[in-house]
Amino acid sequence: MKPTPAEPGLSQDALTFPKSRRVRRPQEFTRLMRTGVCVADDVLVMFASPIRPRQRQSLADAKAQLGITIPKKVGNAVVRNRWKRWIRESFRTQPSEFHDGWQYVVRPKKGASATYQAIRRSLPRLSRRAVKRYRQSTP
Repeated sequence: MKPTPAEPGLSQDALTFPKSRRVRRPQEFTRLMRTGVCVADDVLVMFASPIRPRQRQSLADAKAQLGITIPKKVGNAVVRNRWKRWIRESFRTQPSEFHDGWQYVVRPKKGASATYQAIRRSLPRLSRRAVKRYRQSTP
């Protein structure tokens, strides 16, 4: 289910997943999972935190970033890669659903088996909940 440039509402940027939109460093994964807000539903667990000011050049560069971690307990390589593809695809094709200036780390919930549609519904909902929870917890 690859999006095509002819799909309404998708820009050319939505067809790629550049390094600038990824959480890549192990230290960032660790920081997000320790200090970020954690929200979950029956499909995914999400850790979220605002991008630190040092990590971005300007507010214009502050696009949402995604990191994905899939434990080996989820399944073999085929199953883990399917999860990663579906999560990335959902993030890429719904850019307006994620708050700019935020970093997200996502993993499957223990014991969850999902479809692409379930992940597509779950990611934006968790993003909104995480941002709301973070704003309520900080003065």
